[in-house]
Amino acid sequence: MSSGGLPSFERPPVIETVLGVQFDPLQEFRNAHLGAFWKFLGPAEWPKVTDAPTIDPQFERFGEAAAWQPRGVHLKISQDPSARLMMHNAAGDRMIQLQNGRLHYNWLGQIGGPYPRYTTIRPEFCRVLGRLREFLAGEGVGEPVPNQWEVTYVNHIPRGGLWNMPSDWTGVFVSLPGVAGRIESLRLESFGGEGHFEIEPQRGRLHIHLEHGRFGKDQQQEVLRLVLTARGPIPGDGEGDMLGAGLDLGRQVIVTTFKAITTDHAHEYWGLLR
Repeated sequence: MSSGGLPSFERPPVIETVLGVQFDPLQEFRNAHLGAFWKFLGPAEWPKVTDAPTIDPQFERFGEAAAWQPRGVHLKISQDPSARLMMHNAAGDRMIQLQNGRLHYNWLGQIGGPYPRYTTIRPEFCRVLGRLREFLAGEGVGEPVPNQWEVTYVNHIPRGGLWNMPSDWTGVFVSLPGVAGRIESLRLESFGGEGHFEIEPQRGRLHIHLEHGRFGKDQQQEVLRLVLTARGPIPGDGEGDMLGAGLDLGRQVIVTTFKAITTDHAHEYWGLLR
């Protein structure tokens, strides 16, 4: 879990991080267990709870099976009564998401706010996972068997700092299709796109999604939203902490890619430390 020589910024534009594990659905798990787990954790520490649609299982596949596989997160809207429970802490900067087959741990921040490092968030996630294992064992539901790890970093780059007009985006990103150079008689107004990259050799996949829009509580903040998600398989016969190794790999790929696709000018603005 050591940061080693990984890129680090004094003021990174990250506003949310998510560490997650997907596990084989448990036959005896019921919606009632969601509320029971919340009480097991302690409503005083996690006072706000909301329901959400479940997220479909997601697997990173390679070879021919990967050519046309669905990308991104897919919410499940159906008559199935299963649910995803989202539990927020009192400060509003942490969230636990649980459904049968998936556990996510979110840090929720604000633009320009303090950012807890990965070395803080990962142990917190592991503690919650440990509590889930303890709860499930006590309820006789079974042992969760992880099959995929997942790491997401959400970055908001607001207008008025590094950029004021879309033509300024070349000062933020090293290269974007249609952004790198001016096209005669055309003026860039907006841009969005996504890319998907194998983490060689078939250890996982990095998904990059960039969009220009208005975000925030009142949809008033104009930003470039850059979401990097790394996800990969956990071998069923793996030895040791394969989940932890996957999370560390995902974080490594995300932070090195973020530095690689952004400019020296942006690095200076965010306070590149190494």
